[in-house]
Amino acid sequence: MKMTQKELSHLVFLSEVVLTGKKKSLMEETLQCLLYIVKSLEEVELPDTVVNQIESLMAMIESDLRDENERMQEIRGHLDWTQKRKRNPPDVDRL
Repeated sequence: MKMTQKELSHLVFLSEVVLTGKKKSLMEETLQCLLYIVKSLEEVELPDTVVNQIESLMAMIESDLRDENERMQEIRGHLDWTQKRKRNPPDVDRL
């Protein structure tokens, strides 16, 4: 099934409204629509400026996700360390 240019333009309009209006309650649905379209493409011809912008946004997303993952690993490590201390408290008599 093909989507017409009119349907795609309407999706672009809706996406821009959700993004610029910061409609967080609709962001997941908007991303899902855009993801379906992107997944269905084998390749797409885009202007260099658009590709540069996409690459910049992807780098930012990757960096933020990497930072978040590192923070979560630090938190888990700290929680594991505290749990071990609770299970194996230091022997006060030895001190």
